Amino acid sequence: MSENKEKYKNIKKLEDMIRSCSGIGDCREAYMFSVKREQVCPVYEHSPKFEAYSARGRLRILLGILEGNLEVSRKMAEVFYQCTTCGDCHTICHGAYHDCINLYVQSYIDHVKVWEAFRADLFDLGLAMPRHLELLGSMNENYNPYFEKHEDRIKWLGDRKFPETAENLFFMGCTEPYRMPDLIKTIFRVLDKVGIDYTIVHPNEVCCGSIALRVGDVNTAKNLAEKNIEAFKKSGAKRILVHCAGCYKTIKLNYPELLDLELPFEVVHITEVLDQLLDEGKVKLIKEVNDKVAYHDPCHLGRADNVYEAPRNLLKAIPGLEFIEFDRIKENAWCCGAGGGMKSAYADKAVEIAIDRIKEAEKIGVNKIASACPFCEMNLQDAINELDSEIEIIDVLELVDEALE
Repeated sequence: MSENKEKYKNIKKLEDMIRSCSGIGDCREAYMFSVKREQVCPVYEHSPKFEAYSARGRLRILLGILEGNLEVSRKMAEVFYQCTTCGDCHTICHGAYHDCINLYVQSYIDHVKVWEAFRADLFDLGLAMPRHLELLGSMNENYNPYFEKHEDRIKWLGDRKFPETAENLFFMGCTEPYRMPDLIKTIFRVLDKVGIDYTIVHPNEVCCGSIALRVGDVNTAKNLAEKNIEAFKKSGAKRILVHCAGCYKTIKLNYPELLDLELPFEVVHITEVLDQLLDEGKVKLIKEVNDKVAYHDPCHLGRADNVYEAPRNLLKAIPGLEFIEFDRIKENAWCCGAGGGMKSAYADKAVEIAIDRIKEAEKIGVNKIASACPFCEMNLQDAINELDSEIEIIDVLELVDEALE
């Protein structure tokens, strides 16, 4: 038993959380008409529905490991890597969320933290997913998970130059520069239109390390975080502007714990900045955009840090735009399916989960889904292609760009 406790050092640190599960089972299936919640875990819904695919079942497995009754295996690792880290299990858990339940475990179990801790143990035991190891190799060699050259991060930028220092620093991330350059050009155009003073720090910016953290490679995540923090400090920026939800969560919420430091700057999502300017009357959205639009909440932006209203406020302020909510929104929103390493290791299942969201959009009668995360948008687009749906995916910033004078 003592050997197991040393062997699984990361989950051992969270043993109190693991033991705190009271086994209610709402994390597996909870039908709550009041919030139109029909399902909880996207992976469970697209699994054989065995208990091991629910949060309750996973916590029971981890308890068995800690007590020396279970040993990990490749099959067990595959089950634990089939998780988007969306955090919906935490939202519904009576041991973590509900004020009406006055128990010892209230506001205590951090499910995503537990899953990521066990993945770190699996990584140390050599049980990481092969595809994840390939991505991590590229992150260490090229500072991005897309097997692209680091110097190509800004090949779409042309002759534009940025100052060495500025009050705001825009963190580009990897997905937009390497896979969605038109979107990042739009973001730059919006920032320019509203008069925000900003810079970028290429070649010193590297991958935020989100993927490494989600799949258990803490050392790679830490090395990348240290490089970025050094680059941020050199820029003199007082505020880091982020668009990708995965990058946002990693820099704002994970870096302080990972590096054991207090960030010397503010980290904000771009929609929050624009929403504030809109509220102050410094930004005017005047051009009509005649679309029916629903907003998809990225898990790493919404459930992770409660950024729900800013993107919605921007969409609602656009003339001509009819804003229609999904049935499942905000803390109850359905995950896109791509996070937590799912898109790379279990691509088919990631798209299956996204298909649920596209069907929901078709049901409520919108012609476009807007989001505020490129990774969500890519996977939702794959689902649209799979369904041959007429729904379009667009970023909130693209709609804002259309509406700006």
